[in-house]
Amino acid sequence: MIFLDLTMPVMNGFQVLEAIQHEGLDTFVIVVSADVQCGAVERAKALGAIGFISKPVSPEAILPILAEYGLHE
Repeated sequence: MIFLDLTMPVMNGFQVLEAIQHEGLDTFVIVVSADVQCGAVERAKALGAIGFISKPVSPEAILPILAEYGLHE
C-alpha cells in the first residue's frame, strides 16, 4: 500500500505511477494531494491508482477505498 503525493522533488506522482506500471509492481496506490487540477483524478486512476483523496486526509476518506478493495472491513 502506497499513499502517494503528486507534488514531490525529483519525480512527480504521475511519474511514480508510470514507473510502478513499467516495473509491473503489484501494489495498491492511493493518491493524496492538495493539488487537484482538472483531469488529475482521471489520470491518476488511468495510471493504476485505486483512489484519490484531497488533503487534508481523514480516516473517513481512506476507509471506503480500502473496503472497496477488501483491505479493510
